[in-house]
Amino acid sequence: MPIKEDATRVAALLSGDVDMIAPVAPNDHKRLQKAKNIDLVTLPGTRIITMQLNQNSNEALKDVRVRQAIVHAINNEGIVKKIMKGFATTAGQQSPAGYAGHNPELSPRYDLKKAKALMKEAGYENGFTLSMIAPNNRYVNDAKIAQATASMLTKIGIKVDLKTMPKAQYWPEFDLCSADMLMIGWHSDTEDSANFSEFLTMSRDEKTGRGQYNCGHYSNPAMDKMVEAANVETDSAKRSQMLKNVEATLYNDAAFVPLHWQNLAWGAKSNVQIKPIVNAMNFPYFGDLVVK
Repeated sequence: MPIKEDATRVAALLSGDVDMIAPVAPNDHKRLQKAKNIDLVTLPGTRIITMQLNQNSNEALKDVRVRQAIVHAINNEGIVKKIMKGFATTAGQQSPAGYAGHNPELSPRYDLKKAKALMKEAGYENGFTLSMIAPNNRYVNDAKIAQATASMLTKIGIKVDLKTMPKAQYWPEFDLCSADMLMIGWHSDTEDSANFSEFLTMSRDEKTGRGQYNCGHYSNPAMDKMVEAANVETDSAKRSQMLKNVEATLYNDAAFVPLHWQNLAWGAKSNVQIKPIVNAMNFPYFGDLVVK
């Protein structure tokens, strides 16, 4: 049963109308923890939440210095702390810790002073205008995150025309790459680093499907070759280094804006034993569910 509003979803669980809910928004965790005969189960997640920078629709975004300025202007640690209530992991890259391509050297890089200097160096000291779209019922706090991001960009002179919409309307707009900045979250269904690049950052290719969701229209043939080479490398250590190099290239090119990896939370009646069936892939194994 789809229940769009976070508070309504929690109320349905507490009133007994439903037996299990997901997700539980960070603001509601304490409420469920205090409730009798209700269990809250949380796990670190591996879904990256990002903003893509559409180089085809906005000339300014073709300049790597502008893209770097945008990345430096967005305080994703602040977003995690204030909007996500700490229930997320701040990201500086696509690959979460534990994945082959995770590069520990690539940390979040909020630095407003540097962002302003990069804008000036690129010739955009007075800023410019860009459009942004985001869903308002797909990711945890997605609309609030987009609003915060837009507000942060005003500090380096970028005026944002933000539109948020339900996911049913959002994905057709995203498929058209119809804005300069677009939110997308991605979980690697193969639990592998290369999956992120194959769909999000490789050059768009209709024949192969590579870059299918790359609305940034970022294209780096050298990076494409690195991913392809990694996919046929059987030495795990060599492959890991290749994928780390891919992440470093994306980081230096500011190919997209990494925000955070979204943590996971489920709520259920205590007689519905959900802890053994939930997992970081966010695909609960209902075949193994025990109800007392």
